[in-house]
Amino acid sequence: MQVMARIIGFLMAIILLGAANACSPKPPSHAEIQPGLDRLFQQLHTTTNPAEARLLEATIRHVWSRSNQPEVERMMKWAKAALHGGDLPTAFHLLDQIVLKAPDLVAAWNMRATLHYAQDDYAAALADIAVTLTLEPRHFGAWAGLGLIMREMGQERAALAAFETALDLNPHLTDLRDDVSQLRNQVIGLAL
Repeated sequence: MQVMARIIGFLMAIILLGAANACSPKPPSHAEIQPGLDRLFQQLHTTTNPAEARLLEATIRHVWSRSNQPEVERMMKWAKAALHGGDLPTAFHLLDQIVLKAPDLVAAWNMRATLHYAQDDYAAALADIAVTLTLEPRHFGAWAGLGLIMREMGQERAALAAFETALDLNPHLTDLRDDVSQLRNQVIGLAL
């Protein structure tokens, strides 16, 4: 239980920092390693074309999936195939190996977080989300996943902050708009 409390505390700090800095310039870490991400995010913010937004989002996700290690990239393809085929044990095994071989591969950490979430293992999901957001603070999918977990844990304010950060990073996540609206009403109700 103490581990879960520490993870939640760490993620709350990330939420507060992320909500305040989501769209501010970031240190050169991941953007330097993956040239073009800044440009892709800028285009994602300025486009009004839904088809272009989907293409930009897919391109960003592709950049996050690149490792420059052919073996790791093959393993990622196998992990995705296992996930889509419903073979979660194989997907977990492959992702465990990937994060050992390529600990800076953002997509692997986030995919593993998603698998943990699907199995209601929130502590493990939150730990992998924390790594994802440490590696790539602009990971809108991880922010959305964090919002889902926080909402399910009854942390409405944290969920709202995470969802709002996801939308700040990718304004085309239209599915989140209803969640944000609903959570804003709940948070206002809690404040009264």
